Amino acid sequence: MKIFKKMINASCSGIAIGVILSVIFSSIFGQGDYMPSTPTFMELFTTPVRAMLSSIILWALMGNVFYFSELIFTQERWSLLKMSLLHYLVTLICFFPLAYLAGWFPHNILWIAGFLLIYTGIYLIIYLGNYLSTWLEIRKINRKIK
Repeated sequence: MKIFKKMINASCSGIAIGVILSVIFSSIFGQGDYMPSTPTFMELFTTPVRAMLSSIILWALMGNVFYFSELIFTQERWSLLKMSLLHYLVTLICFFPLAYLAGWFPHNILWIAGFLLIYTGIYLIIYLGNYLSTWLEIRKINRKIK
């Protein structure tokens, strides 16, 4: 039952983030209309409700990918680098097909390469930010010990 609750929470988080981002992108690109995804994605469905339902399912799955992939960081015997590389690969391998299905980019090699570069860049920025924050916290603790 605990795992089911975690899946529901992860799904809700993914859906909330998906809705927020879709509202932001609709405000910028939607010309006054709300669209849960790209026009190409929307054209795949007979009604906007079906497109929204499909988006909700994809966002829920994305939330679960990122929630459960965090379990990698509970491995105490692994190095931070090993955990981070494995986490990057797991999230990329699981997230990419969902983003592809969500129609976030055209289905050609240049856009796929662009997505991979952007994903990797964002991952590196978050990783380096977390690494720096942890490093500074450890320095602070070490100063207090001395």
